Amino acid sequence: MRIATVDSACSVLDENFLPTNIIATVGIIVDHPYKEPAYIHNKSKDYSLTDYAIIVNELKVCEEMLATQKADYVHLDMSLGGVNILDIKEEDILYKIPLSDTGRTIIRLILPELQNIAKSIKDKYQIPVLAIGKKSHPVRLAELYAAAYGVSKAIDKVRESRQTIFVGLPVRITAAITDGNVKIASQEPMEDTLCAEVPVADGVSIEAFHNPIVRGFQTIKLTPEA
Repeated sequence: MRIATVDSACSVLDENFLPTNIIATVGIIVDHPYKEPAYIHNKSKDYSLTDYAIIVNELKVCEEMLATQKADYVHLDMSLGGVNILDIKEEDILYKIPLSDTGRTIIRLILPELQNIAKSIKDKYQIPVLAIGKKSHPVRLAELYAAAYGVSKAIDKVRESRQTIFVGLPVRITAAITDGNVKIASQEPMEDTLCAEVPVADGVSIEAFHNPIVRGFQTIKLTPEA
């Protein structure tokens, strides 16, 4: 069973170690035994933290991948119990699906476009889009790769600007740079072998430490070398 999925990760942090944006979106195709991607699609684009269209854009990236890559399912990073996006009705959002008021408002705003894309995927490729979120192992793997490419992108920013940048990683993820690669490793139970590794440019030093205001999140300080 081949699964297509996309996730976004990493943020440049402000002086109070709070996230300011989202800097990386990566799509992957995974197949048995689901330890590493069979295909990677890196999209270099920044998003505002309040940009609700990010989920819509993630599904668009999935559709882009499916134009050249075969898959049996799409896993969308939206935690609605794995329901098929095309099966969600207005009354489900209002009454059946447990959501916060903010979550309910956001889903009502983006659901029509999500369903349009999901219908296009079904019509062209005969596969469903499942709103499964981080319960999906492939979504978690996509998150690791998005983090890796996010760090790589931040390093390029530091090389260009010659200014120090603090980057926040997703929850329970660590980063290390060795031999010209950034290695992102999961700290979740049963994910001790799950990691993502991509090449990075040299000329930037990295210091990793715990985010002082948010438990479970690692921060990395990227400093241009003299």
